[in-house]
Amino acid sequence: MARRGATFIRQLRCHSLFYARDLASGARQLCRSQLVLEFCDTKPNDQTLLLCFMNPGASSPRDPAAVASIPIVTHASQLSALGAWLPTIPDATHAQTVLLMEALDCWRAVVVNLSDVCEVDSNALCTRVDALASNTPRWDSLFHAPRHTELDNLLADGLYVAMIGGWGTLKKQACLRDAAGEVCARFQGIVGAPARSRSQKLGLLHPRPTANGGPKWRYYGLWRQVVASKLNLSQPDQATLKAKRTIDLLVDKDRIWTPIGSDRLTIDLTFADLPEGD
Repeated sequence: MARRGATFIRQLRCHSLFYARDLASGARQLCRSQLVLEFCDTKPNDQTLLLCFMNPGASSPRDPAAVASIPIVTHASQLSALGAWLPTIPDATHAQTVLLMEALDCWRAVVVNLSDVCEVDSNALCTRVDALASNTPRWDSLFHAPRHTELDNLLADGLYVAMIGGWGTLKKQACLRDAAGEVCARFQGIVGAPARSRSQKLGLLHPRPTANGGPKWRYYGLWRQVVASKLNLSQPDQATLKAKRTIDLLVDKDRIWTPIGSDRLTIDLTFADLPEGD
C-alpha cells in the first residue's frame, strides 16, 4: 500500500486498433475499435478486464503523423485487414481503468465502445456519427450486427474477470441507445454505476465525465467505490479505490500519461489522501 508522500508509479503499454471512415462531406473520420492496456512492470497473468465506454474521446495515436496513413475502411468486413494497431496515448478516462486493473489483479484490460468514432465532445457525437458515409445499416460499433463476428472473436480470446460499463446516461446520445441495449442483453452481468434517473434505463455513469471548471475528484472516487462494491471487493479495497489520487486532480491527459521509450507510458497513482484505516 502506498503511503502519503510516497510516489507510486506504474508502467504500461497501450495499443489501439485504429481505422478511418469517410464522412459524407468527403473528410476523414478517425475511429478506434479497441484499446488494450497491459502492465509492463509486473509478471503477466491470465486476468483480463473488459470495459465498454461511450466512444474513444481524446485517445489518439502516439505519433500524430500516423493518422494520415491509417487506411479508409468502407465496409465492416475490411476492418480485420485494414485496421492498424498503433501505440496510443489514452484519454483521462483510462486512469480509472488502471486503478480497476490493480484492484482486480488484472495484467490486461480491453476497452470497446458504443461507437468507434473519435470525438471529444460527447454532445456532438451523434452529429458526427450521422455524418459517416456508408453507415446503413450502422457499423460504427462492435455491438452493431455487421460487426458481431468481430465481437464474437474478441470474446473467444479468453475469459474476462468482469465487464464494466460506463457510457453516461445517453440522455443526449440517442444514436447510442441501440448499442447500449445490445451490450446489456449480451452481458447481463455487466457492472457499473446506474444513472439516478429511472427514465435513463440504459444509463451507466461515465467514470470520468468532462470536467467543466475543474476535475470532479469526489465523483471519480465514488464511481470507483460503487463499481468495487458491485464486484464484491472487500471494504479495505473499496476504501483504497475511493481514496483521492493525484491523477484525480488533473484534467489534461498529457499530464496524466508520460510517454517513455517507443511504446510505454507511466502513470502516477500516488494517493493524495490515505485510504480509510491506514
